[in-house]
Amino acid sequence: MMDSTRLASFVASRICHDVASPLTSMMQSMELMFDDSLGPAMKAEGEKALRTGLATLEAKLRFIRFAHGSQILSINDNFCSTGEAKDLFVKLFATNSRTELDWQIATQRITNRQMRLLMNMALIMIEPSARGVCVVSAKEQGDKLVLDVEARGQFSKLKSEVLDALEGKEPGGGWGGGAIQPYFTRVLAEEAGFSIEPRAVPQAAGLACVGPLAPL
Repeated sequence: MMDSTRLASFVASRICHDVASPLTSMMQSMELMFDDSLGPAMKAEGEKALRTGLATLEAKLRFIRFAHGSQILSINDNFCSTGEAKDLFVKLFATNSRTELDWQIATQRITNRQMRLLMNMALIMIEPSARGVCVVSAKEQGDKLVLDVEARGQFSKLKSEVLDALEGKEPGGGWGGGAIQPYFTRVLAEEAGFSIEPRAVPQAAGLACVGPLAPL
């Protein structure tokens, strides 16, 4: 198990990476807007791009705030508002025109902590869902809660570094880049008493977590 200081450092680095792209786009857009040598059409394009960048940044930060536990609500065992959670998912996926969200939450017995786990699973599966569909589901199965995120798309394959990290093994390239997210998700699953299992099928890849269903 990675010590908490190293884990926090890698997760913080990942968050910075996720917000860097929309920030860079916003800075470039502002340069267009305030360049007096450009005409009204280019300035209008700059304003449009700035608005898009702001919407993307807001969606990512709101989602990450819950998924990474900076919002205290996400780390308690009260039942989650699935409507509010869906709004976070919808806005995040709206910033990525290449990927469609298929929301299949079939239970209200999912806690904030468990929804946080599902959100982190989705962060892993966004990339393999590129140019396809990301199916986010949760259902009751006896006394168990089954969380599942499936990528159906042109690139629906989990990278070897993701599979290693899900097993708790340090990938050959280290913990940078996309490796820390699946490791962090594994830690969350273990803390919540859930098992985590990746799967690969033709033209799809999935990630499932199974654990105790919260009592009423």
